Amino acid sequence: MTLKLPVRILFSISVFFPRLFAWTELYLNKDLYMYRICYLIFFVLMYVPVFAQESAPPKQGIDLEKLEVRDSAGRLLKMDEWLPMNASGKYDLKFNPEFTRASITKLSAEAYLQKMKATPKPGESKSFVTGSFPTNFKEKTIRGNRIELEKLKGKVVVLNFWFVGCPPCRMEIPELNELTKEFVGKEVVFVGVALDEKAAVEEFLVSTPFDYQQIASGRPIASQYGIKGYPTHAVLDKTGKVVFQTMGLAPNTLFWLGQSIEEALAQNPGK
Repeated sequence: MTLKLPVRILFSISVFFPRLFAWTELYLNKDLYMYRICYLIFFVLMYVPVFAQESAPPKQGIDLEKLEVRDSAGRLLKMDEWLPMNASGKYDLKFNPEFTRASITKLSAEAYLQKMKATPKPGESKSFVTGSFPTNFKEKTIRGNRIELEKLKGKVVVLNFWFVGCPPCRMEIPELNELTKEFVGKEVVFVGVALDEKAAVEEFLVSTPFDYQQIASGRPIASQYGIKGYPTHAVLDKTGKVVFQTMGLAPNTLFWLGQSIEEALAQNPGK
């Protein structure tokens, strides 16, 4: 299958819809062929806005599967290698005039920060309201640890609602794992709420580690908050108040998650 889509149209879609993409359970029972089509379309919608273009793309579009992308060392990258790199927002992708080849280079820390601050804040979810206090839930993780939201007050809580068959959920996992490493030893609790049964989650985690504490069969919790799009994120401060929330995956979702956690940690609940 060849993926060849007009870039200008996709760029316009991405500009006018900054939330970009949220996955629903609609696709869970589709066959593999349709899943791959949807997965590739997600990639294009997700990453075209952060391509660096010095000339107009061809009218017929860019053939992503034939596009040759090399890293700074000159190594030819597979599509499933360079797309996630570009998705992180930490890289700059530049095309040749014919849009048949491209080079991808990592941004400096300063350039990355400027880029993220210049990008619109991710779209808000309809499930959580900033400034509100979510209702309590009690559940055990797949490792048997008991999680009770109310008893986590005094710590910053980061919630992620996802499911195994959700492409954007899977896409962000490596970056979320990096995020947890940044806050090791600090008063931050990362909790993933998966819709799937425990066996399905455990099987998935064998090949794709996800460093949040994981609650399986989390559909009742998702329904409790009215969550319909995935992934959905929420950051709660030490008082249990929502200080950041978003649905879907945008190029700067992980940046704003990190910023929100740092700000919540710096707050003094007693004041």
